[in-house]
Amino acid sequence: MLAGNTADVSRPIRLRRLAKRTLRQALLALLFAGFTLLGLAIAIGRLFRPPGRLDREAARRILVIRLDLLGDMVMSLPAIYALKRAYPNAEITALALPYAAGLFELAPEVDHVLTYDVNRIRRPRDVLTPHHYREFFALVRQLRQSRFDLCLSLHGRFACVMAWLSGCPRRYGYRAEAYPFMLTHSLPGGRYDVRQHEVVYDLKLAESAGAEVDWMRPPAPKLTVPAAEQRRVRHLLAEFDIRPDTLLVVIHPGAANGSAKRWLPAYWGQLATRLHGELGATVAITGTPVEADVVNEVVGYCGFKPLILAGQTSIPQLGALLKRADLLLSSDSGPAHMAAALGTPQATIFGPTDPVVYAPLSSKAVVLRRDLPCSPCYDARATAECPLGHLNCMRQLLPDEVYEACLRLLQKRLQRVQP
Repeated sequence: MLAGNTADVSRPIRLRRLAKRTLRQALLALLFAGFTLLGLAIAIGRLFRPPGRLDREAARRILVIRLDLLGDMVMSLPAIYALKRAYPNAEITALALPYAAGLFELAPEVDHVLTYDVNRIRRPRDVLTPHHYREFFALVRQLRQSRFDLCLSLHGRFACVMAWLSGCPRRYGYRAEAYPFMLTHSLPGGRYDVRQHEVVYDLKLAESAGAEVDWMRPPAPKLTVPAAEQRRVRHLLAEFDIRPDTLLVVIHPGAANGSAKRWLPAYWGQLATRLHGELGATVAITGTPVEADVVNEVVGYCGFKPLILAGQTSIPQLGALLKRADLLLSSDSGPAHMAAALGTPQATIFGPTDPVVYAPLSSKAVVLRRDLPCSPCYDARATAECPLGHLNCMRQLLPDEVYEACLRLLQKRLQRVQP
């Protein structure tokens, strides 16, 4: 009887999920068809009114669209720097996800930030909500009123749609990541067609828009932490008796885009305990509010009480913390790329992710991974979940190996404190 009741209850749940998934797919297909027809109409109109040549001195407003994860935003910064140098009189506006917008407080080249949660168009509940459309068209109106001279669509078809809706006459992007005819200037192909670093991918697009790139020494992401944020973090750490000379190790165990990116919580706990016990390090654990379960699990494996800062810092404050830290230990995540851009020594654990494409760009960054036949298997077109179910790329990388990497990264720091 109980089994029958369970089956009776679960079947409607499965049917509702199937209905939601079908509705979402239908809406996306309808959007694709609609935008394709719009793109064709745009292409026909462009035959009679092609965009003119852009004068570098006359350009006043540039829009860069990247509705993506925090780490991807960091890796887009060199393209923004290149545009700023190419168009020195222009103000640059970034359109980003709301949660990543705080990053641009650490990027002086970005003058304005607009936000939109692109994930809302993937939720039928939001797609059918009038308030969502009011917000969306208010953003479109704001974009059009800004009268941008040039726009970079850095990733994805929806970014290309927003570029078109902005009314900007010069829209640059990759052809395979755009609806047909919606870009005025496009590079062939798209992401993953060529195995290259994400920074290079973005820089090539900036170059096509008029920026000059020294390919012998391409720029790496750089972030600048305002003095006010550094003071706030110093005061926060002082409340826990963490002085300027305290050996501070930050651990970020979470990863927003899939469980296969996360090293085992027991391994993090063992490593943290050894760093605290053998080196006397103060260990701070960071994460977003939604990563509280991951953080609590790691803390449960620690043989001491670390400083828990998960959900307690804004992105600028996290930047100040990473700048103060002597070492960051992280999964493949946004804070790893922030630390690289701040010049902080770090060891980053890669499993399913390809380091050729996504490694943090810094001479002080070390990537630790197992070179298995099944790895890398992740390319950001879906969340990072182990297709084989064993997570060997994470399980086989043991805490002892990561600890040895920590000693190498901290060598100069440890020598300074020796009597």
